[in-house]
Amino acid sequence: MSKLFCMTRSSQKLNLLLGFHSHLPHAHSNNNENESIKSQVNFQIGLIDLLNDFQTIRTSFHISGNLISYLDRNHTNFSSSIRNLLDRNQLELFSGGIYEPIFSFTPKDDRQTQLLLMNRLLNHIYGYTPFGAWITELSWEPSLALDLAKSRIQYTCLPKEYFTHSGLQENEISGYYLTEEEGRKIAVFPISHDLDSLMEQYSAEETINNLLKNNEKTTTENSSIVLFHKNEGSDINKLTWLRDFFEILYKKNDLVETRLFNDYFLSNKPKGRIYLPAIQDLQSQSNSRHWKHLLLKYHEVNLLHKKMLRVSKKINSAKEGKSRFKVIKEMISQAQDLLLKGQTNNAYWDNVSGGIYTPQERHNTYANLIKAENLIDAASRHGTKWIQVYEIDYDCDGHDEIIVETETQNVYISPGLGGTILEHDFRPKNINLTNTISRKKELYHNSENQKSELLQNGNLIYDNYSKLNSIDHFLEKGFDLKRCKSNQLHHLTKEIIHPYQVEKIKAKEETCKITLTSNIDLKLEANPQIELKKQISLRSGDSSLTFDYTLINKSANKIDFIFAVEFNINITPLDIHDCYFYLEGNKNHKTQSPALTSDEEIKGINEISIYNRTQGMDLTFLWSKQCDLFRYPIQTISYNHKNLKNIYQGTTLFPSWHIVLEPNVPYELSIKEEINTAQEEL
Repeated sequence: MSKLFCMTRSSQKLNLLLGFHSHLPHAHSNNNENESIKSQVNFQIGLIDLLNDFQTIRTSFHISGNLISYLDRNHTNFSSSIRNLLDRNQLELFSGGIYEPIFSFTPKDDRQTQLLLMNRLLNHIYGYTPFGAWITELSWEPSLALDLAKSRIQYTCLPKEYFTHSGLQENEISGYYLTEEEGRKIAVFPISHDLDSLMEQYSAEETINNLLKNNEKTTTENSSIVLFHKNEGSDINKLTWLRDFFEILYKKNDLVETRLFNDYFLSNKPKGRIYLPAIQDLQSQSNSRHWKHLLLKYHEVNLLHKKMLRVSKKINSAKEGKSRFKVIKEMISQAQDLLLKGQTNNAYWDNVSGGIYTPQERHNTYANLIKAENLIDAASRHGTKWIQVYEIDYDCDGHDEIIVETETQNVYISPGLGGTILEHDFRPKNINLTNTISRKKELYHNSENQKSELLQNGNLIYDNYSKLNSIDHFLEKGFDLKRCKSNQLHHLTKEIIHPYQVEKIKAKEETCKITLTSNIDLKLEANPQIELKKQISLRSGDSSLTFDYTLINKSANKIDFIFAVEFNINITPLDIHDCYFYLEGNKNHKTQSPALTSDEEIKGINEISIYNRTQGMDLTFLWSKQCDLFRYPIQTISYNHKNLKNIYQGTTLFPSWHIVLEPNVPYELSIKEEINTAQEEL
């Protein structure tokens, strides 16, 4: 939940524009017991009670679409209370993206749809037409001016740092400004201070006195001071503070008058025209990075973003087809709603609530996108079995990826990254099996304010490559599980992951085989070279993926080394205690392996399975030759609801083979990844 208000001065009174923003991630919208929901609901109800007690206080709300729907569904008096406030001109409602997307990441067509659906929701539930819009996470993009104007929005609010980065001095910032895109205008109110900090530092009376003093220092007529308070959850202390605040405003009504944004907008002219930059880190004058810098910092965010773009293109293409069949239209409409839910911001960045480091957020986002893709493919395809292959630069790195889609699987292969699997969707369960995240250094890991034991005792481990699937390693002998987990392996190659060439893509009827090759130079005596061939196979009507390797020593002498193929998986985003590993053996009586959060070394096995009771699925890895297996959890130390926690992100399976390779004698190895949805008693 977050709150905003702004203040302006007239010749007689100080005009105070007060507002509140409340956001509920879609992941929590159906969980009545969630503490975040309880906090949001209690605050909203308490705030309405305050406004009923102080009917001279005018304010503005932006409530996210999910929270509006939740409150209307579960608290029947809430909507009628909102309508009463609107009827007596005590309240103004802001629009915004209905599922709170980061607009910088969102395709323009979908931005329009997000805004349009929010406008419709406000009209449907409250009979209200909004004039202002809230920008999720204050993530401004210059082209948004056009999108907002097309949606009949007249104004929004953004932090003052956008204005100082545009060249204004702080004492010049006041009132509101106009910006435009392609000649379409939108008004922008500057936000001057963080109200949350004022709440923590000052009493309500001190805050009002400070605002009055600051307003006296302004150099322009009809100046304004805008304050913004952002919070992920509110407690009784904040409602108490606001009661005191409202009480003082009531007593000082000869000095201060609360007004609605729209009232001030209509009665005052803009201070001028301005063009605002797109910046993520507003507090840094030296760091003016765009929000899309997150796509560089987090490879996983880039992959999620490109998945969203791909699904969006499929849906918009289907809409252009203009089917005459009602059932097809309904499927496209359902797919679009799932897509918009898959644009909810939290999974696309790192924040104090967890963001990209929260497995459930990533899982829910992928699930919505895969569900949408399933619907749109079902609407446009005929037959129960099919396979389709694409060669496109999916992740926009300048190298083509190979995408293989069937009715049961999506497999995204990167030849440029050593034939690794960027994404592996099991479509019947709407799950991306590769939904993990690499361990990165974050600013809060070095903070002097963090005394957590989690940051000590060697718990911080960072990955020097992305945790993808089927990563091929050529290693020196003599490493152990600890060195493997801490990324202290001695590679015999110059790069851990290097590009492979596409030799052949054979897609015929219901099968697809992709053959990749590479000449691997090893850092050994005489610089021997290995010719590697990696064939990836799958077929429609099946839920398995096969990797066939052929290694040939092209040098004159034998080569002694370790070959490993790393898999990073996550099929348990919700409850890790409901998921178990099982080793090979009698299928009617498997041997349970230790828990997901433990490390394990297993010698000489051909098979390991992970079973998830909740999902009702079993993921099995089978090796044609016995391997020595390291298994360990991928855990990050990151924020979760403002607290640092050790969070399970997935599991690394690291099978390895000691190979003595004679000249020109092929070494062949087959790995099968198999998904089984049959329920079984374990």
